[in-house]
Amino acid sequence: MNKVKVLGYSERGIFNSIVFYLREHSEDISGFLSELDIKDVFFDDKVSYTFLNEQSFSEFGDNDWTIIAEKGNEKRVIFIEGKVKTFKGRYSIDNELKKILENKNYKGVSSNIFAQLYYKYLLAQLGTQPQINSSIVGKQVKKIGSNGIVTKTYDTYIRGASSFYYVAILPTELSTCDFITHFKDLGLIEKEEPNRIIRCAYWGNIESFFKKLPANEVIENFEFNRGQIY
Repeated sequence: MNKVKVLGYSERGIFNSIVFYLREHSEDISGFLSELDIKDVFFDDKVSYTFLNEQSFSEFGDNDWTIIAEKGNEKRVIFIEGKVKTFKGRYSIDNELKKILENKNYKGVSSNIFAQLYYKYLLAQLGTQPQINSSIVGKQVKKIGSNGIVTKTYDTYIRGASSFYYVAILPTELSTCDFITHFKDLGLIEKEEPNRIIRCAYWGNIESFFKKLPANEVIENFEFNRGQIY
């Protein structure tokens, strides 16, 4: 029988390997979510999940990985964005913070972790409107647009959720508390809300979690990208 190994580059390669592992091993999803600092009894073994990879939300930006969790009549959405240090580079959360503090519309703001997750904050507020006007960074008005796949995805999977999680997976260790403080420093949120929850995780802890499981494809992709991720 032929043997096939699939390796993917950088955070996209890691995300893909995790997604396809968890599709086959759904019993490990709640443990994975705990590594994202999501500790919620809602995520038990009775949840139906939909994974969206690199989904576009028009002017609200693409999202690395969107998890939709449904149980009974309740739906929760997890927006996950991953950042890496790059092979010869480094990643500084302080620089990400500084860039927005110095210029809220600087070139490349849409790839800034704070802007990316803030745009998903706005998306959760959109409701049935075609646009929203409360953007603090980037373009003032954000529109969902008219792309049929984007609008269908928003209407089917995002709109009407009872809770939203906004998760950054970073190449450096940072507590969720400190990450939330940065959002407040930028003026992106005034206070934490019980149904809109910011979380922060570390790639090193994600790798350690999968090393405890028969997740060969995930560990193979971490090894393939050694020095690139964290």
